[in-house]
Amino acid sequence: MTVNDVQEKTAYPAANDVHGILETHFAEVFSGEALAEIQQNFQNEHVVPLRGFCPPELLKALQNEASGIMDEHGVDRSFNFDITDGTPRQMTTVGQPIIKDHGPLIDAVYFSGALKTLLTDVFGEEVFTCPYAGEHYVISRLGKSGDTHGWHWDDYTYGFILVLETPDYRDGGFVQAVPHTSWDKENPDVHGALLSSQVRSYAFQPGDAYVIKTNTTMHRVYPIRGETQRTIVNTTWASRSDLDRDMTHETNDALFGGTGEAQPVAV
Repeated sequence: MTVNDVQEKTAYPAANDVHGILETHFAEVFSGEALAEIQQNFQNEHVVPLRGFCPPELLKALQNEASGIMDEHGVDRSFNFDITDGTPRQMTTVGQPIIKDHGPLIDAVYFSGALKTLLTDVFGEEVFTCPYAGEHYVISRLGKSGDTHGWHWDDYTYGFILVLETPDYRDGGFVQAVPHTSWDKENPDVHGALLSSQVRSYAFQPGDAYVIKTNTTMHRVYPIRGETQRTIVNTTWASRSDLDRDMTHETNDALFGGTGEAQPVAV
């Protein structure tokens, strides 16, 4: 390792700096008219981009952290889930327990009060960290031609996804969403949802993020093609009503390995 490598590494923010960095950045980027527009777009579409979510000094550190975890611990997954009408999942993943041990910056972003406040403002209701620790945060990478996170819904109400690496939209990897749909686990109907509502598509750049009402918005990541990669950190957030409902975690446990018992949530 060269002197420049050491200097670059030591210049990265520490986990206990994350809250302050985000709070300052959000005050500049996600306030006033900009926040009002995001709030309105979310109410209309149930998906909204947060362009430039991650300030540059934090983005590089998160990219390096996630890449190191993925390179060392990533597991290739390939499933078709009957519970989502046979849609495919083909990706490389790392689950919450490994990230908890090796990803202090990712953990700090998730548990930052600044993020919780921003999400509460955007969603229009208070949100809570997920009671099931296995869905706090996961990393997924689409790295081979044809990799995709196929059409699905999620159990908990809200998702926040941080984009760390993404292809040009011509090579896929963009997000598609169908709002105002529902997930019947006993009789899932992806094609019916596609016919009943408009499909919206969203392309992103590294450092962007997006939020989505995941329990009533069917969504997927369009398959990638060629020599390219898409790497994201996916986080799950609960509404107050979620805290009183029994949840199952079949697809999360299959894709990301799950974790131990449910965690208490402060309300």
